[in-house]
This record gives sequence, C-alpha cells and structure tokens, in this order.
Amino acid sequence: MPTISTRFAALALISAFPIGSRPAAAQSTPAITHIGTIQGTGPAATAGTYTIEGVVTGVYPGLSPGGFYVQEATAATDGNPATSDALYVVQPEAKVKIGDNVRITGTVLESADAPSYTQAVLTQPTVEVLWPKNQLPDFSVLPAGQYSSADLERFEGMRVQFPVPLTVADVYSLKQRGELILTTGGTLYQPTQFIDPNDNPATGTASTGTSNVAAVNAYQTANLERSLVLDDGTAAKPTTMPFVDPVLGTVRVGSTVARLRGIMGFSYGKWRIQPLPGSDAPSFNVRRPAVPTFGRLDLKIASYNVLNYFNGDGAGGGFPTPRGAKTAEDFARQRAKIIAGLVAMNADIIGLSEMENDGFGPESAVQDLVNGLNQVAGAGTYAFINDGGASQQPNNTDVIRCAILYKPATVAPMKAAMVAATPGVFERPPLAQLFTTRRTTRPDTLVLVVNHFKSKSSGKGVDADQNDGQGGSNDRRRTQARELVQFLNKTVKPAGARRVICIGDYNSNYEEDPLDILRAAGLVVVTPPTSASYVFKGLTGSLDHCIVTPNMVGFIDVHKWNINSGEPNSLQYDAAGPDTDTKSPFRSSDHDPVLIGVNFKGLAPTSISASRLYMYPNPEGGARAFALPELPATTGPISLEMSLPQGATMLRLQGPQALLQAQLNRATAHLAPGLYVLRIKGQGVDATQRVMKE
Repeated sequence: MPTISTRFAALALISAFPIGSRPAAAQSTPAITHIGTIQGTGPAATAGTYTIEGVVTGVYPGLSPGGFYVQEATAATDGNPATSDALYVVQPEAKVKIGDNVRITGTVLESADAPSYTQAVLTQPTVEVLWPKNQLPDFSVLPAGQYSSADLERFEGMRVQFPVPLTVADVYSLKQRGELILTTGGTLYQPTQFIDPNDNPATGTASTGTSNVAAVNAYQTANLERSLVLDDGTAAKPTTMPFVDPVLGTVRVGSTVARLRGIMGFSYGKWRIQPLPGSDAPSFNVRRPAVPTFGRLDLKIASYNVLNYFNGDGAGGGFPTPRGAKTAEDFARQRAKIIAGLVAMNADIIGLSEMENDGFGPESAVQDLVNGLNQVAGAGTYAFINDGGASQQPNNTDVIRCAILYKPATVAPMKAAMVAATPGVFERPPLAQLFTTRRTTRPDTLVLVVNHFKSKSSGKGVDADQNDGQGGSNDRRRTQARELVQFLNKTVKPAGARRVICIGDYNSNYEEDPLDILRAAGLVVVTPPTSASYVFKGLTGSLDHCIVTPNMVGFIDVHKWNINSGEPNSLQYDAAGPDTDTKSPFRSSDHDPVLIGVNFKGLAPTSISASRLYMYPNPEGGARAFALPELPATTGPISLEMSLPQGATMLRLQGPQALLQAQLNRATAHLAPGLYVLRIKGQGVDATQRVMKE
C-alpha cells in the first residue's frame, strides 16, 4: 500500500498533465526503438514495424508524398554520431505542428519505389501527440568537405547547418520545381574551362586525343560531390518563385547564402535541403552587375547573342517564327529587352549572333533592330554592315546569321564586308569588316570578325559526343576553327588588317580543341578561364570569347557582362509573357554579352598596386596570388619572361629579385587577362610557372 507521500506525488503528476496528454509512464507504452537503431550505419534503414518518439521538426504536406520529419531530442538519441536520429513520416493530412513531441507506430521502409524514393520513411503511422511546443533538437553542423552520399547518410532527415556560405550554381528548375542547386567552394565550372581533354598541363595546344579525359571526369565528380539541392518544401509548381530577392525579383547563379539551415532530405537521386520557416528560412545575397567600365578608350566593341531575333514578316505579322518569338507581343518584349542591353553598353561596333537570316531590306530583322536602337539612342546613331546578301547571307545554310552594327559618327567601314566563302564548313559563316576610326587625329584601323560555330547539342559519327567533356559536333567545330584561321590569313589580313578582333559564340569552353587550334595559330584568347558567359546543367562555362592577334595585347581590355546566363529563364520574354520587365536588359538572352575596350596608344591600368596574377591552376585551398619565389643571395640578378602558352614572349624583365617583385604588378598591368607561362632564370635557377591574370 502506498504511503501518503507517494499518493500525493501521484496526484500531483496526474494534475500536471491534462487528459489525453499524459506522459508515457501513465499509459500502456509499447517498446520505444531509437531512430538511430532503425537508420543504422549502412546505406538503408532496417525495414520493420517500430514505435518511435521524437520532436516534429518540419511539416511538408506539399511534398510527394506529403508528411513531416521527426527527430529525437538531443538528449534522447542513441549517442552514435554515425547514425541518423530522424525519419520522414508519410502522412499527407498530418495534424502535427513543429515542436510537437510525438509517439508514432508505423512501418519503416527504404527503397527506390514510392513512397520512399530512397529516403527512409515511416508509413501507415499512428501518431500520438504527447505534448506540444518542445525545444527543437540542436542543428547538426555538417562537415566542411564534399557532400557525397556516404558523407550525408548519417544526417538523413535531421536538422542541419552548413559551416560555410553556399553559392547558387543553377537556377534552371526554380520556376518549375522551386529548386536551386547550391555548392560549397563557389561556382561550379564546366570541367573543360580548366581541364584540357588532351593536354596536361592545359597550356598545351594539342587538339586531338583523349589522354587527359580522366582528369575531366574527376573534375566533374568533384563538382557533383560538393553540390546539393535547396528545395522549396513542395512538389507542386510554385505560384511565385521562391528564394528571390524582394527588391530585384531574382536570385542568380553566384548569389550566396551566409548561413543555411534546413532538414536534410533525399529524393529523386539527390540530397536536398527542405527549408525551415521564420528566422531559419534561407536568405540570399543577390547582386546584379553594373555595365563594365573602362579608362580612356578609342573604341568600345560589344559581342551580343540576340537569342534568335526574328521580326516576323517585318510588318507586324508572320508569327510564330521558325526560331524566335511566337507572337507579335512576345517579339515586342524581346526587342525591348535587347535594345535596353545594347543601349546600356553604348558600343561603337556591335557583333551580333542569332540574327534572322533574311537579308538587309527595309523589313529585315537587322533593319528592324537598327530602327529600334535609333529610336532610343537618337536618329542615325547606328547603321548595319551590308554583308552582300539582299535576301540571305552568302554561304549561309542556316536561318540565323552573324551581323555587325556600328556608329557612323565614330567609325567608318573600309572596303566591302568579307564572308568566309569555303562551302560546306560553316552553317553560319564568319563575317568580317575593316573599320577606320573617326575619333583620333590619326585614324587607326582594325578588323572585327563575328563567329558562330556549330552547337554542342547534336552530332553523328565523328561528331557524336565523345564523352570527353566537349559535347557533340566537336570535330565540326575543330574544322571550323581551322577554316577561320585560313579566312583570317588568306582573306582578312590581305585586305589591309594588321589588328584583328574575333568575337562571337564559339560553342567551345576555354580549354577545348577549337580554341587550342586558334591558339596554335598564334591568336590570343583574351579572358581567363574564370570569365564566364553561359550556364548549362548547373555548370558555368564560357562559349563566347574575344580572340585577337598578338599585336592587340596591351591595347585591349575585355569584360563579360553577366546579365543573362545566371538569371532564371522564367524572366525571359517567352516565359514571363506580360510580366516581362521590358526596361531591363537582364535575361534578354541566354548568353552574356562581351564588352571590349580598345586604346591604340596602350591601356592605362586602373590599379598597378593590386596584384592580378594568380597561381594556375588554383592550388588546394583556393586562389593564391603569385609572388616570385624566395631565392638565395647567391642567385644574383634574375631574368623574368612572361609568354603566351603558344610561345610568344610578351614581357622581359631583368634585375635584382626584390626590384622585380616590386615592379611585377606595374610591369604586367598592360597584359590582357588570360594564361601565361612565367620563366625565371638566374645563377643555379631555371624554373617555369603557369600564372593566370584576372
């Protein structure tokens, strides 16, 4: 028989908990199994019927299947850090709330089929809320390394926090599925931006073979292992885009989240973070770049992919068009955005790709674009180059073409336009024009060549995707690169061109074969591998390049204005429809424009004190500024040479090491961005180092 004191304690316990919410000790309690025991240390949970207890950490009725996550309180786990302490409970009509302490009996399974989709789930649950508003389990801080399946299995279903900021790598599925691809360590690059499939080191110019493909694949594997999905907590198409900046109305590739917290879920083959509400909701730092600026210039040149600019029949009808706008209203939106971008850049010469190939008559697409530009910039501000085809560009087999616009007030075309005439090589032949300046007291001349190589999307036989990172039709692009060299040597330069600037869409990333062919011919790719213009399947690369004759190095500066590739395609005119921001150039195309500054007297650097030389490739631990190595005093004076990868020497310095180190930034300030081979020679020293100039 109980004593008076024990009877009083029992009454106090009963009164502290109302009916229906009594603690487990007051009711018949089934055996409780630790969630860690169910999850185990292997790749899959142990199937069976269990009773668990834990705290509801997130409720997601819109997932497929709908349900909620439950995690054991921090002090109630099995104490094994190798096992997850959480499960997903399948219950689309769940009545629980975040913070509820629950007891659940149900069947655990994990398979590739519904409703699991390779995530451990508890099905057919019987849910009892023991008491509400409990303290939530602590966030588990994830390791700072890469995130492979093996790394994350022990955090499945748990509240997690990343120890470092994350970067947005892809926004392609944001509008359709409410998903972002996030990555540690910054932007995910196409492997062939840095890794040459047939050269190691990548500064070589071989354009055949597959000796280095293993390194390309390893780079891509590393990309995958440091990326995962941020979900919006529902499987339905979002009515409004999640995660966007409330002022800018966008979230971009390159945007960052300083502290990401959420629940680690898994479905459709990917680890994904399900967001939390309130102060733990993801918040992104989103910035849009301003128009690149230069110092004093003689000319400004732009390269712009105009996203299949088709103006119908030129009289308001003729829609839908073969590749461009489907309606006259859509074309008006497309036109307005492209004009906004072109006017903002205010270039003297503009090279265009993906213009409709319908000649140069009064109803042609190119005349329509010039009309629109001059309406905004002023009558007569721009004119176009007559390529010689009244109804279709010569030697062009495609419905799109390259085109050139220019300001008659600042430059004048000399001689006739030149179109690569070799049949059967180009779908869209290179278009070249020799210009003379009007601004300087002594006119200067240069040739602009606009290119659009074959795309990566298809190919058969030798043009099939070789699984070397370069995509389909690479052999076709190699042939086009060789023919471009012939066009320059046999047609363009004999027309009186010493200085040549080749721009456009080469459909080749920085270290791919077509660019190596151009480098091997003595041309210079003016931008480093980190300079990007296109995003495909979450990987950032550069298909759009400025390639010049070596005599332009030191007289040219190049910037890519990232207004398109990093933006959600749902902002594009054909997806946004009436909601298109027609005054904004952002997402006016899928490629970023390239802006080029030319000073025929030589560029004056904006800063000669800040280092722009970096070790290449980046050493482990991230980018590191280049400095001359410490050499013994017995070395004496040293000589330093900086050469282009294909061999042409661009700079020679000689003197004491301390003096050369002090002068290095000043001496290299005029060099174009890109890769260089630096050679140091002295008493007992002869060393080379690849460096990248940003």
